[in-house]
Amino acid sequence: MRSPAIFQRLVIFAFVGTLLVALTVYQRDRLAAGVGNVVDTVKTTAATAKENLPAMPFTDNGGKTPPKDKYISVCLAVKDQRLDLPEFLRHHYYNMGVGHFFIMDDGTNPPLSEMTEEELTIPRDAVEFHYFRPDEHVRWMQYTMYNTCNKIAKNHTSVNTTWMAFIDADEFIDAPGEQTLREILEDFDRIEAIGGVAPNWRVHTSGGHLTRQPSVISAYTECIYDDPAHNGNGTNNRHIKSIVKIKHMIQPRDPHSFILTPGHITVGENGDKVDSFLRAPITRDKLAIHHYALKSKGEFEEKMNRGSGMSNHKGWDAWNLYEDMPHEQCQEMLRWANT
Repeated sequence: MRSPAIFQRLVIFAFVGTLLVALTVYQRDRLAAGVGNVVDTVKTTAATAKENLPAMPFTDNGGKTPPKDKYISVCLAVKDQRLDLPEFLRHHYYNMGVGHFFIMDDGTNPPLSEMTEEELTIPRDAVEFHYFRPDEHVRWMQYTMYNTCNKIAKNHTSVNTTWMAFIDADEFIDAPGEQTLREILEDFDRIEAIGGVAPNWRVHTSGGHLTRQPSVISAYTECIYDDPAHNGNGTNNRHIKSIVKIKHMIQPRDPHSFILTPGHITVGENGDKVDSFLRAPITRDKLAIHHYALKSKGEFEEKMNRGSGMSNHKGWDAWNLYEDMPHEQCQEMLRWANT
């Protein structure tokens, strides 16, 4: 005879299963509305497009659901950031559904490719390392690495990626609305004229930390303000980073924006045309780039010492810019803490 405790567990499991099915159906019906507003020159058919069922939700506690394919990839230009990669990879693979990572290693010693799968925190076959020796470093190395990602992806039939995000190891993509990153990109994918998507930055401050913290997502919950009264003119949150449809990419215009094939444009989350590395008004209803630009004071010193892929060394003026700018609480990313 079953004990009351076992019977109660069975009832709870049955209730949770029914609730998950109901939520999935609800989400599917909501997604059928399509992408919403787009730039006037773009004719969208997303509102009438037949939606696929949403992907399984990403879960935690050892039962994490990996991406089903390599539809979304990341090109990461990185140097001497071995300790930064685990949380970055884990977040984008499990929480954002990024299926493949092109790691452009700018002369790290020892090479990042020597990281074990345990260090990486995601399956090793989702990560592809490309090493550039120190003597191969050029002035605008980030452009070289971005162009390498483009070339490899276009000739890499086994990866077969559609969208590639060009971000840094201190930049975390988030999809804070009702749709996943994949669902948002699939909506834009239906509009032929769209070749790139440009989320706004959400720049985080040091939060007063002096040394490296176990998790950037958990530790840094203060950001610079958006300055809505002046359309963002008093903040760096107008900056964007790009998620590019690989078949339409020609080359980077700068580290933030890209030159696309003729007839194709980059848009913001609402379908508004974006012509530069800035976007205003600042919105992050569907997509955001959480930029942990400072982290702790000790890590910022390391950042200054290693330089950047564009050969411009950060100074304390950059630290002071963000620390002195008006701040506000930004705890959106905490829902991903410990995942």
